[in-house]
Amino acid sequence: MFGRLLAIAAVAGLFAISGCGAGSGGIGVNSVNPTSPSYSSLQFAVGTANLYGKDRGLNVVSTLRQPDGDSALGADTPTISGPFVVTALAVPSYGEIPSNSGFPDPYTTVINGGPSLREFHRSAVSGTAQTVAPGTPACDRSGGVPNGFVSCPNGLSPNTTTFGQSGGVFAMGLQPANVVANTGQAYSYAPYAQPFYVDAAASKYEFVPWGGPPAFDPFGDGLGTRDGVNIQLGDDSFGDPYFLGIGEGITVFDGMAARSGTYTLAVAVSTIGSGGSVSTTTISKRAHLDAAVLLPTLVTPVFHPNGKGGGTFTVALPHGVTQGYVQIVDWGPGGGPHDGAATQPANCQGARGTSFAPVYYTVEITKAAKTTYRLPDTIGPNSATTGGKGNITPSPSICTAAQNQAKVSSSTPGDDIVVQFIGFDYPAYEAAHGLIEATTPQNPPIVGSGGQSNITISDAAEQDNGSTTQTPLVVTARPHGASRFAVRR
Repeated sequence: MFGRLLAIAAVAGLFAISGCGAGSGGIGVNSVNPTSPSYSSLQFAVGTANLYGKDRGLNVVSTLRQPDGDSALGADTPTISGPFVVTALAVPSYGEIPSNSGFPDPYTTVINGGPSLREFHRSAVSGTAQTVAPGTPACDRSGGVPNGFVSCPNGLSPNTTTFGQSGGVFAMGLQPANVVANTGQAYSYAPYAQPFYVDAAASKYEFVPWGGPPAFDPFGDGLGTRDGVNIQLGDDSFGDPYFLGIGEGITVFDGMAARSGTYTLAVAVSTIGSGGSVSTTTISKRAHLDAAVLLPTLVTPVFHPNGKGGGTFTVALPHGVTQGYVQIVDWGPGGGPHDGAATQPANCQGARGTSFAPVYYTVEITKAAKTTYRLPDTIGPNSATTGGKGNITPSPSICTAAQNQAKVSSSTPGDDIVVQFIGFDYPAYEAAHGLIEATTPQNPPIVGSGGQSNITISDAAEQDNGSTTQTPLVVTARPHGASRFAVRR
């Protein structure tokens, strides 16, 4: 099962320019021609995105798997093109900012919240080729550039892009999980924060699409990936905690004027041949978008705590929405974004709880009629520190003030949570959940009955200290790394 989770993060061995030989976790590529149709299967679908009932964006769904369902490739370079125009303002790459000198991928701009300079007002977004030699300086354009951007030296082509060298297409969509040549590990194990290209000026909110229990429980112990036994806690090279859940495969672009027509996902793969020669092969898929189709706006449900660690909420799937998630993120006492997001606050869950990182819960929504759903009382991180698999001691899902005061201090309030509702008209849950099942399909269905894959996302709302009062969330800065989980107003 741990190997399968590594596959989700695309840590696979590959005879490729950015990772050769056996992969981590016992996962390997079994083909000398990784782009052969008999080995790699690329799927691609597009749809509209209803963002909070305020904006329209583009939803992208993709998979790239080998026959056993694991990620087909360890490193690739994606390009998405079609009848759209990127309207989000261009930003420098994350590594071009002086304070971020030494960042593992100096070419990616999405970590900094936007497209690259050469993608602005264009109809394609892409990654940076794996053939760009390590140590090549990041740059945006030849000649004059706006303040904050970097002009390319003579003889050097612009190389900053949305996805940089870290972003690729894997078993469940786009992730910054390309393998780093000198370590054999992925740049990052965390999904991209969504939506892409958040407009800070408009105070929009991003979320990390981690799937948690009860909907995503890979080891069957009720605690998702936070049991502290099957997966240990840690941070990847981007500074992001890894495996806080299962990646849900959500890729949504804001700041993009998407029009009807044919879209293309092209995936370039560079391989090393005999004698060290390098060749690049591109595989691609097309998908059609009807931009007039838009799913209804979702209303964020109110979570009603039961005083024991769990609680209930009531929600219905509106017309056209066939399945959904209610995401409940426990940030710990005083840790919610609206409250300024205290860094890693201790709560009653112990060392594997919010003192390490927010705890993600996902409830699958399946009913068209208004239905009351329940978050169980005790599916929080394992509080036992000894005994291994023989000592799984669940903690409260969301700590009450009394539970925190018994474990932390007499003045500690209850946990802050963020609630958000996400709806789909395609089998998003089945595609993502298949990666943690005994048998994983190579080509899971990713298109709805209408021929495309549409998504609708509600406002995120914060509830503090056991209250049912909701505060809609906004941000004015795009955080990264550990601070990603301390979103600032």
